[in-house]
Amino acid sequence: MRLPVHQNQALNSQVWFLTVLACYAVLELSFNHRLLELAGDLKLTTTPDQLHDIELWGRVVSGLGLALLLMRWLDRFVKSRVLLLLLCCTLGLSTMWHLQKTLVDAIVARADQQDLMMSWRSQLSTQEALNGRILLRGEVLLGTPAPADIRPVMSALWASSLAGLSPDDLDSNSGAAQLMGGFFAPQISAEQLSAAYRKTVMSPVVLGASLLFGLLNLCQFFAGLIALVLTLAHLDGLLERCKFWLLPAMIALCMGLSWWPGNVWTNSPAYKLVASPALWADKPYLAPFVEWSVRAEPAWADSVAWVHRALLQDFEFTVPFRAFFRSENLP
Repeated sequence: MRLPVHQNQALNSQVWFLTVLACYAVLELSFNHRLLELAGDLKLTTTPDQLHDIELWGRVVSGLGLALLLMRWLDRFVKSRVLLLLLCCTLGLSTMWHLQKTLVDAIVARADQQDLMMSWRSQLSTQEALNGRILLRGEVLLGTPAPADIRPVMSALWASSLAGLSPDDLDSNSGAAQLMGGFFAPQISAEQLSAAYRKTVMSPVVLGASLLFGLLNLCQFFAGLIALVLTLAHLDGLLERCKFWLLPAMIALCMGLSWWPGNVWTNSPAYKLVASPALWADKPYLAPFVEWSVRAEPAWADSVAWVHRALLQDFEFTVPFRAFFRSENLP
């Protein structure tokens, strides 16, 4: 039996594909907000099962995002759309599942005792950082409480941004961070230290990858929507002239809006002169994910929060058959 073939119209301007892209954007933005909620939980009420579930969801969300990009790139080579869908989903999901797992596992496996302790101390100091009372090697971080637009991502990724430093590099104007670290450090187990470090590594990897694929596919959606409108308006000449640069132009605009403006955190002396250089030098595989996330996430914070609450009704992203994935050896 032959699979159905529908090649009379470009994939990127077909209504069904644009609908899939829109649904994926809702899923991805909602996932980002849920991950920020769990990773940025200052009350430390997030359970290991919740972190395990969100890590698995992250691989699936990123894999679907890659699959949608592959569908656009491979459309001209695969005649059947059904075969194209199956092939790209298989490639996308398997690639991102193993790539993210391998990367996180490798970074965690190479951690020494100082990495583990720094992760725990920096997580305890998150509230002090949000209050603007943290110094890194004497350099000022904020000086005033963090503004609302960066508080969610700073709560989630503060510890990740300090992964290249040691506990001695972290100073607090009020002394609360050192007091808390000194009080809790003797009581924490090796398993808790390892779980805290995995959260430090996993959060920017999963968050950064899913946001990147989400934005790329959102650009793909709007480029396809414009192409569809031009087609329906019978402006074939205009479409022919702009179809090759429409998507690249949107991606360039989107990436520029995400990266270049920065925020008070990334523009602070403590981040630019201490945290970022140390992370790139000591954790070069983790640094790109942290750098991208701390810059791009604040730019889209309001959008991801609204989508998650209004459209997906605060969906929790849990794994229904959790026992099946216990062989993953995750916390």
